[in-house]
Amino acid sequence: MGKFFGIVIVRPLGLILMGLYSLIQNYGLSVIAFTIIVKLILLPFMYHQKKNMKKMTKVQGEAQIIQKRYAKNQAKAQEEIQKLYERENVNPMSGCLLSFITLPIMMALYYAVRQPLTYMMGLGDETINKIAQAVGYTFEKSSVNGQIELSKIVHENWDAVSSFAGEGLVNIDFNFFGLDLSAVPHWNQLNVLWLVPVLSGVTALISSLIMQRMQKIQNPASANQNDQMATTMNTMLILMPLMSVWIAFSLPASMGLYWIVNNVFTILQEFLLTWFIVRFNKQEEDSETIARREREEEHQKKIENQREQQREMQRAIAAGEVQREGEVSKNASKKKKKGQNKK
Repeated sequence: MGKFFGIVIVRPLGLILMGLYSLIQNYGLSVIAFTIIVKLILLPFMYHQKKNMKKMTKVQGEAQIIQKRYAKNQAKAQEEIQKLYERENVNPMSGCLLSFITLPIMMALYYAVRQPLTYMMGLGDETINKIAQAVGYTFEKSSVNGQIELSKIVHENWDAVSSFAGEGLVNIDFNFFGLDLSAVPHWNQLNVLWLVPVLSGVTALISSLIMQRMQKIQNPASANQNDQMATTMNTMLILMPLMSVWIAFSLPASMGLYWIVNNVFTILQEFLLTWFIVRFNKQEEDSETIARREREEEHQKKIENQREQQREMQRAIAAGEVQREGEVSKNASKKKKKGQNKK
């Protein structure tokens, strides 16, 4: 991981997580609070994305008409579709914005959880090595879970290292209702930690189903989606739970807890935003629909006027050619007549 990413993104999020732990004094509840805060911050972006998706669904019908109209001229079709997007003020790539925001946050949280001594407490490598020596732990900086394991040992042997508290060391208890959030669940070890991957997969599946259902309620036109889009959504319905389970089995349980809370909040978010958009945005949508039709009619009139001007120009050119041909023929007749008179 680059130093820039660690300093600019990971460290600030680590400080937030550390601040929540200092306030709540419970690591699991701190992770839950952190997740909820992040989701609340991203809520306006999600609302904008859902509204944009609704617009895109309506605009897609007009885009398909344009594609059929210019089936033999793909360049012209793309040009007209781009103009359509500009007129309707929609961006097909806006859905990617949320991914660009959430992915760095998740990666930053992963590093903050995996290396709490560095990114939550702000300790340097030299201090970390001294703490490891004080508790008799062989610490390797390259170890994936070395810092989180050392943090757990610090909690179990706090008396031996309490003197480092002045340098920023914090006694973190990773126990959360019987779950060790510092541990990584394993496929071949059936224990209580299996609850984390199982709940992660189940909540991801429910979240995907709810999102599909809310999408159909918010955008009835999406029920008539093409086979390719339906296949993509069904694939995501399977991949998202599997990915959640894989993440929960690969990372410390605290990351699995983050994923579970994230999924649960997404379910509630989908219900709330869909209800709000359907209930309160109807008048706005009706006005937008009328305005959209007027803009499209005006655009079609412009296209028809351009075509009529082209036809008039072609007729004028054709008339000019006929006139020139007549003049040429007339001049030829005059020359022929003069030649006969001379004879």
